[in-house]
Amino acid sequence: MQPKTLGVMLDCSRNAVMRPEQVKEFAKLIRSMGYNMLQLYTEDTYEVKDEPYFGYMRGRYTMDEMKDMDAYCRSIGVELIPCIQVLAHLGHLPRWEDYYLHMDCRDVLLVGDPRVYQLIDRMFATLSECFTTRRIHIGMDEAFYLGMGRHMQQHGWQNRSEILLQHLTEVKKLADKYGLQPMMWSDMFFHLANGDRNQVDAKLPQEVIDAVPEGIELVYWDYYSKDIDHYDRQFTAHQQFVNNKTAFAGGIWTWTGYAPNLRYSLEATEAALRSVAKYDVETVFLTEWGDDGADCSRWSTLPLLFAAAQMAKGNFDRADIAAKFEAQFGYGFEEFMDLELANINNDEIVISNPSKYLLFNDPFLGLFDYTYHDGLKERYLAAAEKLAASVNGRPYDYLFDFHHKLVSAIARKCDFGIRLRAAYQAGDKATLQKLHDTELPAMIADAEAVYRSFRALWLKENKAFGLEVQEMRFGQLLLRTRSCMERLQEYLDGKIAVIEELEETQLVGHYGQEGKPECFNSYLQVISTCADACG
Repeated sequence: MQPKTLGVMLDCSRNAVMRPEQVKEFAKLIRSMGYNMLQLYTEDTYEVKDEPYFGYMRGRYTMDEMKDMDAYCRSIGVELIPCIQVLAHLGHLPRWEDYYLHMDCRDVLLVGDPRVYQLIDRMFATLSECFTTRRIHIGMDEAFYLGMGRHMQQHGWQNRSEILLQHLTEVKKLADKYGLQPMMWSDMFFHLANGDRNQVDAKLPQEVIDAVPEGIELVYWDYYSKDIDHYDRQFTAHQQFVNNKTAFAGGIWTWTGYAPNLRYSLEATEAALRSVAKYDVETVFLTEWGDDGADCSRWSTLPLLFAAAQMAKGNFDRADIAAKFEAQFGYGFEEFMDLELANINNDEIVISNPSKYLLFNDPFLGLFDYTYHDGLKERYLAAAEKLAASVNGRPYDYLFDFHHKLVSAIARKCDFGIRLRAAYQAGDKATLQKLHDTELPAMIADAEAVYRSFRALWLKENKAFGLEVQEMRFGQLLLRTRSCMERLQEYLDGKIAVIEELEETQLVGHYGQEGKPECFNSYLQVISTCADACG
């Protein structure tokens, strides 16, 4: 069965808020592929009447911007749906005194508090005025600390499924007040009942199933598996909700660094959509998250968006999809897939993000040196050459330019720490001097080039808010590399007796394997084992 609604969800909450004119361009692009829905995921990045601190200095969409985007999307046949949060994922709010007492703990709102429902009422009032659609995504996923903070202090321990359903009932009343039709992520029902949203063989309590209000569409989200049977089992589990429709949200892996994981996304998306076709799923959409800084351009997912639209129509012929993609966009399918090359350092189709951890890997600490393997440098040099050849006067030159500079920087840096440490431990000061005089200055120039290209990309696609976070990271990269260069010369000049970091015995990362790619998407933990201790 082909879904009636096929859409994309853009994360506009985690540091990057896509410019309204870019949202319109994106909507036009996906419409040309066959999509008819777009969701903007906005935790607190939208204006709410009478809530001046909601999304303050976060690049929030104004009411006028939302109305304008909605009108444009409606004119081209794309339903623009607000995707918000009314329970968890609101960790930016308690930094402001106005919202401190709204919170249960961490990023979770305090269920039962009148202030919370006044805020949600204002959210719904604003959004119902700005969007034509009556559909709204209310989130409510991953509320792992629900009922475990202020709520427990006030009410004692309560069944957390009951707390969730109490809140959902109140939210549904407010939605009804504005004629809104909510959808929500379904994971917390499984998590609270079974301790794991993927433990689908265990039955949900009937009282939970019966308590979910009619009219709430449940969104099963999943982008981890390449196994059709896995999705089949999850859809079967969702059939327990006999009074609620099930929608499906897959994902294109844009949330682990500066490059996407496209080939893994393609395999997972095909498996999911083959399963979707067996079930009565009317709404399907692909998520593009931006965890830990929104490093990755949403436009880099073009071939996956195209392939998913074809698969949703029942076309799983990869060669035919590739030919149609090139005919429409003027780029080879595999050529555009090369935008993931900064993450591909062997032939395995896995989720990995060397585009982040190798870029920021510290020259002296070398926390990710263990991921290096023979031939990696040559692989990155070949990738850089391929990407450079795609910068040739076509619309997405700016993307290929950034990825060329990124891969070039990684190619130079990926084995630097290994060579530096070997020379230091061997007492080979001639090699150390050469590394100081040639490699470190080149690494600084590379980092500056990556930053300049990324800055241009960011300001083209996103509002300026959030760029400051990226610039702090690149600033750290440049300053730290210069500092290492200075200390290395001090060692060579005999001003210091040792380089302390190079005296340490290196260990394999706790979750990693030597010579294997990692997925480690925490900038702070990439740059140092001390960064999280600064607080």
